[in-house]
Amino acid sequence: MLVKISKPKFIGENQFGSTFELETPETPKYLVGYRNKGSVLGNHYHKGIEKRKNPEVFFLMSGNVELSVKHIETGETEKHECQAPCKIEFQINVIHTLYALTDLVFIEFNSLEEHKNDTFYLETK
Repeated sequence: MLVKISKPKFIGENQFGSTFELETPETPKYLVGYRNKGSVLGNHYHKGIEKRKNPEVFFLMSGNVELSVKHIETGETEKHECQAPCKIEFQINVIHTLYALTDLVFIEFNSLEEHKNDTFYLETK
């Protein structure tokens, strides 16, 4: 399995909306992103140098994405369509590319420094 996708625990719903429980890794900082429909996120992989990149935990708060993943060593691929709310866990050495099918909001459970230290792109020839 290259990526683990799970829905948060549904707590309840009333006239004001719905509530979910979110289990998160322990982290002092995290990133919150807003992206426009049609944008592309990721297209990189992580080696697990940083603890919170092994796996990388990404929580889609709102919107829909098409997710493509590919293991850099085995070549194994998967495609998924993910609808918020959902938690996506990217394993190390897996290129992950997300295509925003709608405007979206996400939380990434690591700091910008951790992201910079453990983000790699395949070289193109």
